[in-house]
Amino acid sequence: MINKSMYDFLFANYNDKKNDVAICFLYKNFSYRFLKDEIDRVACFLVEQGIKKGDVVTVALPNIPSSVSVFYAVNKIGAIANMVHPLVPYALLKERMQQTNSKLLFAFDLLLDAYFNELINDGFKVVVCKANDYLTDFESFFYTHFGKKRCKNIDKTKCLFFKNAQKTKLFNIRVKTCGNDVAVIMHSSGTTDKSKSACLSNEGFNYVANNVIDVLPWGSKLGKGMASLAVLPTFHAFGLGVSTHTMLSFGYQSVMIPKYSAKLIVKKIRQKNVGIIAGVPTMFAGMVEQKAFKGKKLKKLKFAFCGGDKLANSLKNKFDTIVARYGGSCVLDEGYGLTEASGVLCVNTRKAQKQGSVGKPVGDTVVVAFDEKGKPLQNGTMGELCVSSPAVMKGYLQGDKLADDGLFVFDDKRFVKTGDFGYVDEQGFVFFKQRQKRIEKVSGVNVFPAEAEQVILQVEGVKACCVKGVSHSAKGVVMKAFVVADNGVDQNALICKIKDECNEKLDKWTQPKFYELLNDLPLTPFGKIDYKALR
Repeated sequence: MINKSMYDFLFANYNDKKNDVAICFLYKNFSYRFLKDEIDRVACFLVEQGIKKGDVVTVALPNIPSSVSVFYAVNKIGAIANMVHPLVPYALLKERMQQTNSKLLFAFDLLLDAYFNELINDGFKVVVCKANDYLTDFESFFYTHFGKKRCKNIDKTKCLFFKNAQKTKLFNIRVKTCGNDVAVIMHSSGTTDKSKSACLSNEGFNYVANNVIDVLPWGSKLGKGMASLAVLPTFHAFGLGVSTHTMLSFGYQSVMIPKYSAKLIVKKIRQKNVGIIAGVPTMFAGMVEQKAFKGKKLKKLKFAFCGGDKLANSLKNKFDTIVARYGGSCVLDEGYGLTEASGVLCVNTRKAQKQGSVGKPVGDTVVVAFDEKGKPLQNGTMGELCVSSPAVMKGYLQGDKLADDGLFVFDDKRFVKTGDFGYVDEQGFVFFKQRQKRIEKVSGVNVFPAEAEQVILQVEGVKACCVKGVSHSAKGVVMKAFVVADNGVDQNALICKIKDECNEKLDKWTQPKFYELLNDLPLTPFGKIDYKALR
C-alpha cells in the first residue's frame, strides 16, 4: 500500500522491528524504537516552530542520523523537505531557500559556520545540527575540545539547536497526509544543463521501495540483522529512495557513511554484516582499488546495485571477479533511474539480466523510446527514452506553481522525458546509450562519447576516462579523451595503446583526436563526472 506518507510507510511494520538496529553511525547503534521516538519529537518541535502542512523546510545535512530524523519528521506533519547538498555555496543555498519559500533550515555546524552571519542577516531561521548530537556529554566534551575544527561564527543566541528538538515533549499531531502529497523537492545535479527542482510525492518513493525490495534475491522479508551501506546521501534521489527509505522501511540496518571515502567504505564492509550496497560507478571504482576490499568478508555481500551514471563493463568485471575469487556470489547489477522519477526505474536482476543493458523496468514502470516528433518507436530503434511510473514527479517547481515541462500523456499514461538516448529491445530490456546533451555532431555525424569510453576503459592501465567534443578550427568539433592512468603505468605507452584500440574498434568520427592525462576526473557534488569542468 503506497498511498500514505513516507513516515507511515516507514513504520507500517514497526512492531516487527522496533527492537532491531536501524542506524549504525560511527561506533554507535540506534534502534528503530529510538529512531521513531526521535522523529516524533522532532515533528513536535517543528509544530512548535509554526511549521504546518505544505510548508517547506530545507535540509542541508551530510549523512548523519539527524538527516534521517529531520526528513521523516518533516514528512510526518505533511510539510515538504527541500533537500540541498550541504556543500553548495551560500549563494545557491539562499537561492533554493527563496525559490521554495523555505520556513526553516537544518544545517551542519562545521559547514554552517562559514556563512552563518550572512544567513542570519538575510533573515533565515536555522537549526544547527552536529555530529556530537549523538554522543554522551563526556564524549561530546572531547569531540568539541579536541576536534580538528571548531566553529567560531555561530552565535547561540541567534539560532536553534537540534539538541533541543531531540528533547521536545511528545504530543499528538493531527494532520491528514496522503500518497499524492508533495513530500520532497529534489534539485537535479545539472551536469549538462541548468539544474531544475523536481517535486516528488510520497507514493513515488513508496513505490520505489516496494519495487527495489522485490528485485532482491530473497524478496520482501524483513532484513533482520543484515546491513545496508548508506553512502549515497539523502539529498540524492537514489540515496533517499534506496539507501534510506527502502532499507529502513524493510528493517535493514543502515550503516551511515558521513563522507565518501573508499577506505572507510571498505572498512565498514569488513566490520559490519553488510549485505547490500547501492552506489554510483565512481564509488565502486574506488572500492575495488583498495587492497582491504579483498577478503573472506565478501562472502556476506549479497546485492550490489550501481546507478546514477553509466557503468563500464571493465569495472563490473573487476568487481565481480574479486568477489568470486573470495567465495562470494554477489555481482554488480546495473540499474537506471533519474531524479524526476524518485531515483529508480530499471534494474538487472539474477533472474533477468542482459549485458550492456540497464535491466528491465521495475513494477508497473513503462519505458518507451520516442522520436524527435514525439512518435513511439519500434523495439530496437533508438530514440529518447520516456518513462511512465507512479514514481514520476508531479512537476518542476516554477515560482509557487508546478510546471509540466517534460511531462506528456501517451496511451492514457503520464510520461516524463528523460533526456537520455537509448532503446528497448524485444525482450523488454532497456539500453541506455547516452545523455542526449552529450551526443556530439562531428562532420554532421552523431557521435556517442560513451562508445569511445567503453573501448578506452577496456585498455589495461586505464583507471578512468571521459570523452567529449571540443572545438576545432577546421572541423568544428572533434573528440577529446581525458584519461586517468593506474599508478606506475608508462603514460606514453598507455596513450599509444589506447590509440591503437580506438583506431581498430571505432569509426573515424568517434575516435578521439586529442588525449589529456589527468590525476583525477572532476566530479559533481553527487559523485558523477562533471563534464562541464573538462575543457
